[in-house]
Amino acid sequence: MAVISTSEQVRRHILASRAPVFTTGDVLNGAPGASRELVDQVISRMVRAGKLHRISRGLFSRPKAHPELGPLPPHTEDIAAAVERSIGMPVIPSGALALNSLHLSEQVPAHPEFITAGPTRTISVGKRRIHLRHAAARRFRSRTYIVQLVVEALKALGRQNITESSIATIRGAVTATDRATLNKHIGDAPVWMQPHLRQIAAE
Repeated sequence: MAVISTSEQVRRHILASRAPVFTTGDVLNGAPGASRELVDQVISRMVRAGKLHRISRGLFSRPKAHPELGPLPPHTEDIAAAVERSIGMPVIPSGALALNSLHLSEQVPAHPEFITAGPTRTISVGKRRIHLRHAAARRFRSRTYIVQLVVEALKALGRQNITESSIATIRGAVTATDRATLNKHIGDAPVWMQPHLRQIAAE
């Protein structure tokens, strides 16, 4: 039986990965016998060969193409998930993106914004710019995604603009499990939001 080199193992791991967007750290975690230098070399060769696309420093995806539309950029949410794994800190949709995620707005922001406990940075994907904005630690008192998403959406709406209709829309966008989770973490939200969260979480 032929012995497979470590670099070939790394290459095969990358090609077999189900993550639409991945980081150098993801590859190292999946190929524990490989050094960082070797992983960087394999990735660089695959980028030059067109097998990988370098999104930003340390962020990569496998190229995808539509038969009519041509090359397809990676989804914003997949990029955010890869960044979250990389920094080990939450990356949560904010502003218009949070509203869109919970069906409170049909607008898809051209330059989506996320809040994170990590550093502020901007990732450019073609003409799209994804903004990661550092936020204070108190914004992440709950590490539960759905709680943080709903809090960001209510914040984006503004306390004067929250209506029975918007509460009903959020209730329709979350699952019964999400509502149960929200009910457990109402105290983590700003005081002015808590009555709204109780409405959303109600059975």
